[in-house]
Amino acid sequence: MKRELYFDGRAVHSVEDFHKQVQVLFGLPSYYSHNLDDLWECLTSYIDPNVRIIIHDFNNLVTVFGPEAEGLKEIFEKLPGACPELELLLN
Repeated sequence: MKRELYFDGRAVHSVEDFHKQVQVLFGLPSYYSHNLDDLWECLTSYIDPNVRIIIHDFNNLVTVFGPEAEGLKEIFEKLPGACPELELLLN
């Protein structure tokens, strides 16, 4: 059985807030630099692939990220291909 990690996009009010919450939820290392490039590196290197990540209200994250939203979308679109064992649900 996969462990579930639930992320509530409604609770994010800024890009920095997103990175802080992601760091805690996913157990990213202390040197995580709170940017999208480092997010990709950490997600593909440090997360146990035997998890199901559920992101509720992904559209709010897109709104919060504004001009950086395309980069955020790209990360979550590419993640299942980079980590096939991992399950990702965006709603």
